[in-house]
This record gives sequence, structure tokens and C-alpha cells, in this order.
Amino acid sequence: MPKHPHRLALSQRPTERRRYIGRRKAAARHGVKIKVVICLTILLLLSVFAVYAYLGVYRNVLNVRLNRAYALSRTVLRQAQVPPGELERYAVAIAKNSVEKSLNPAIVSAIVLVESSGNPMTVSPSGDLGLMQVNVRIHSGAFDFEKRNLLNPEDNISVGTTILRSMLDRYGEEKAIAAYNGLLPEKHEYTSKVQAILSRAGLSPEAQRVSSNLSFLTAVSDWIEALQVVPHSQKAR
Repeated sequence: MPKHPHRLALSQRPTERRRYIGRRKAAARHGVKIKVVICLTILLLLSVFAVYAYLGVYRNVLNVRLNRAYALSRTVLRQAQVPPGELERYAVAIAKNSVEKSLNPAIVSAIVLVESSGNPMTVSPSGDLGLMQVNVRIHSGAFDFEKRNLLNPEDNISVGTTILRSMLDRYGEEKAIAAYNGLLPEKHEYTSKVQAILSRAGLSPEAQRVSSNLSFLTAVSDWIEALQVVPHSQKAR
């Protein structure tokens, strides 16, 4: 038996206290780690949900814009003597490409009527093909026409709207329509023909821009409308 057991006990107390404090600190650090992991997990789940929700609403925004473009295209295309099924097919393709390329579907539709009167099998003496009268020789460097059938309405509208978009980017609003037709002096009446089509559709030619850059208020309105339930049976998809 130690001579002074109480002194030994006293000498052991600081060591036990340090161990106790160490265990408490380790437990606290472990608790903090768990809380951090939980918080990060919650943030990750919220981020995934937010992205999913955004993509869902954005799809609805696109549907809103496609439906508006589809309706506007049909308004102009009704002047063509084509079967209702074909008219709908053209309007769907025009709406899709117009929304994707930020073009005015009314002007695209008017160009279709001026170029071909809505007949997808139109072939001009100079070799222009289809609804938007695309010339393979002129545009062969920009497109792979081996993979495109320009007498197919969807292919033709896809190529034609791409050309119109490039004319808009190169020449601006004032000359884009004329540039689509070649900017030739003897074809100065081309823009007037497009404007006449718009007028007959009940649209003001002066109010129609080639681009469809949306105003801030229109963009906000689209998002508000998209937050509502949008049917999945739209014609223009």
C-alpha cells in the first residue's frame, strides 16, 4: 500500500480531467462534422430540386413560346391554298425553328408564301427548291445537302430559317428580308411582297421585326404563364 494514497489520487486527477476534456472535444468535433454533412446533403438535395424545377418550368416557357409562334404562323399561312394537315405541319416546323433561332414566325411564314405559295415541291428555273426556295449551289458550303431533302418541308424550313438568321445577323433588321432574296436591285419589291402578306393576315408590317427578341415584360409574362399547368397536347412541340 502506498505511503500517501491521497497524494497519488490527487496526482491522477489532472490526467483524468484532461482525458475527459479530450473526449468531450472529440465528441463535439464529431457532432460538428455530422451537422456539416447533414447541411451539405440538404443543400445538395435543394439544389437538385431547384434545377429540376427550373428545367420543368423552362420547358413550359418554351411551350408557351412555341404555342404563340404556332398560332401566329397559322394566321399568316391561312392565305395559302394548302390542305389543313399540311398547313399545320408547316406551322409546327416554322414555330420550332423560329423559337430556336429567335425569328419572327409571321415573317418566316410570309416568306414561305412569297417564295412558294406553300407548295413544298416548287422548283424554280434557277434551281431554288421547296417552301423557302433554297438554292443548293449558293448554300452548298454551309449545309450538307446530301443529308437534307429540300423538298421535305421540315428540312427546307430548317435550312431556310438558318439562312434568314444569318442574313439578319449580317445585314440587320432593315435589309434582312431583302438579303434573303439576294439584295438584287431588280428584286427591290421582294420586301414589299412580304409586307403585303402580313397586311392581308391582319398584321401591321411596320410592327413586325425579323427577330423575335422578347421585351422584358413579355419574357416575364411567359414565365408567369409557364408556372401554370401547361397541357402536353400542344400542336407546336
